[in-house]
Amino acid sequence: MLSGAEPLPRGKNPHYPILDALRFLLAFWVTMGHVGVFPLFYWAKESTALGRTLIHGWSSIVFGTPAVIGFFVISGFCIHLPFRNGETLVVGRYYLRRYTRILIPLVASLLVVRYVAERPIQLLGEDSILWHSVLWSLLCEEIYYAAYPVLRQLRNRFGWAVVLSIAFPVGAGAAATHRYAGDWHLYGPFGTALILLPVWLLGCLLAEQAESLAPVTSSFAIWKWRFLCWAGSWVCEMLHFKAKISYTHTMLWFGVLCYFWIKNEIAYSRQKSPWGTLAAAGAWSYSLYLVHQPAIEILYRFFVPNFGAIANWIAIVTCSLAFSYVFYLCVERPSHKMARRVSLTPKSSKLLKDRAYQSSPV
Repeated sequence: MLSGAEPLPRGKNPHYPILDALRFLLAFWVTMGHVGVFPLFYWAKESTALGRTLIHGWSSIVFGTPAVIGFFVISGFCIHLPFRNGETLVVGRYYLRRYTRILIPLVASLLVVRYVAERPIQLLGEDSILWHSVLWSLLCEEIYYAAYPVLRQLRNRFGWAVVLSIAFPVGAGAAATHRYAGDWHLYGPFGTALILLPVWLLGCLLAEQAESLAPVTSSFAIWKWRFLCWAGSWVCEMLHFKAKISYTHTMLWFGVLCYFWIKNEIAYSRQKSPWGTLAAAGAWSYSLYLVHQPAIEILYRFFVPNFGAIANWIAIVTCSLAFSYVFYLCVERPSHKMARRVSLTPKSSKLLKDRAYQSSPV
């Protein structure tokens, strides 16, 4: 766990527990986007003006799409972190490790979805389940993983400032090709990935900045950033549903706000310990993201009794969390362990390190 204000030693891969906590919070935020927030005003009548205001206002505090944008920043950070100091990238090892980590849980989640689906799911084509579900973001990430070796070469040659100065106008231009798009469907996986690429690259940039960040010691300062990020997501939601300015045009710029928020969370965690329980739960945030929806469908299929709005909400959330954790134990954790067996360090480098250690007088 990070503590103190001193920069971390260069050449090492520090662990950032705060990012684990944020991953779980973001995955839970997406879950709430599908389940709905706690039914605080279940007693209000929507037929009245006050009831409508309370119900609709309360339900609008959660918007799932911006949480995915936060995931992209963290994803770029985690992918670039081991290579931020110019370490050798063995492309074959990198691909094998990354896709073992991601694809095995993805395939298992598709099997779960197939089990609960009322009709056969479509894997390919315009109506693919990979695109018309929460899995759309994973398609984008797979594209980023595949492109990372090239993106890293561009960074090494020109620097992030040049790469980002090109990526942002290209992403904004790609978004502008469908002015009235209601979602990512019209852009397709590659178009969507192109729009949001700058957000992912900001995560890569942050991986190089994190070790030298000045610590944030003020609770007010970090809560200001948390509020600003939530307020930004709420504004994007209102623009999408009320002003007809689609989130396909706003999420790129919301990603910039996410970058500064996460940057400040990392700086704050250098003085204040991150939320321990949430950091531990971050280990299975990917599972929560993958299977919370089929978990809800399983609950509806086999657990019919209605105990009221609050009890039903608690049951749905509990079922989603429990099912996701079991999925993590059975599928994600074994795949993660398997992926970690694939070393990112070239064998020659490991041999040189071994020889240097053997010849050391210490």
